[in-house]
Amino acid sequence: MVAFIARRDRCDHVRGEEADDPARAAVLARALERNCRGTDADLARLKRRHAGNPAVRSRLDGYDPRIE
Repeated sequence: MVAFIARRDRCDHVRGEEADDPARAAVLARALERNCRGTDADLARLKRRHAGNPAVRSRLDGYDPRIE
């Protein structure tokens, strides 16, 4: 779960960035692909796995379930 949180936090950071030029847009597109792809499914899986743990669920519930 720690790896997911680190990756998803990077994803959310990149999602908040704006591109000033085509080169920066390309860098951001690659970062989005690397950090965001598959996180919707990973989040759903972690929520199912930790359904009985309120502390973990609370942390996971802070993430938007559909970003892809």
